[in-house]
Amino acid sequence: MNTIIETKSLTKTYQSNGAVVHALRDVDLKVERGEFVAVMGPSGSGKSTLLHLLGGLDSPTSGKIYLNGTRVDNQSETQLAVMRRKSVGFVFQFFNLIGNLTVADNIELPGLLIGRPRRELKRNREELLAQLGIADRANFAPARLSGGEQQRVALARALINEPSVLLVDEPTGNLDSKSGAEVVALLCEFHARGQTIVLVTHDAKVASAAERIVFFHDGTVIAGMHMGSKRSQPDIVLQKLVELGG
Repeated sequence: MNTIIETKSLTKTYQSNGAVVHALRDVDLKVERGEFVAVMGPSGSGKSTLLHLLGGLDSPTSGKIYLNGTRVDNQSETQLAVMRRKSVGFVFQFFNLIGNLTVADNIELPGLLIGRPRRELKRNREELLAQLGIADRANFAPARLSGGEQQRVALARALINEPSVLLVDEPTGNLDSKSGAEVVALLCEFHARGQTIVLVTHDAKVASAAERIVFFHDGTVIAGMHMGSKRSQPDIVLQKLVELGG
């Protein structure tokens, strides 16, 4: 294994009602290639801020971010846009699908933005939809899908360009328990094939699917936990949260 993501003294502050808010404070983090890492913490602890910075959706106040050994926090917006399209896949809580496009068009869009041939994209999209169990939904509008199906489409869209890293923000937060469990199982399947995943969640059941959990509080890393044989045992994660006062 080798390091695919690294942050050094990563800090993010912003102004709120005239006061300085420290969203992240000197965060040092490494994620190895092929690793599945969950980031846990209470609301406002900096979890989503970290994910947005890693994916180039926001800029740090100070500190450094490396992706595949290349520093990215000092790149231009154009360079960041290329990085996001080629190297990073995003899955969000609220799906963010384009309502006036079909499922097929939503999935293929990131590939078209980097100039990939339509025939190649169609083949990749068909493979992903089959793997996700929604091959018969290709020509549907997103509004015709259930929440779980929409999240599967969002996952396919995030994976269409075979990204180095998949960044996932509360993927089950808008789903019922059955659909949420199915989405987590799919993430585990793609991880088993070698996909690097960084997952933000407040749910111990979701986090317990990861290999490693990083606990955040007030913008800092307060603990880490390697799951090993304890994976898929949320009681272990809950006990850790109790120990940390979460």
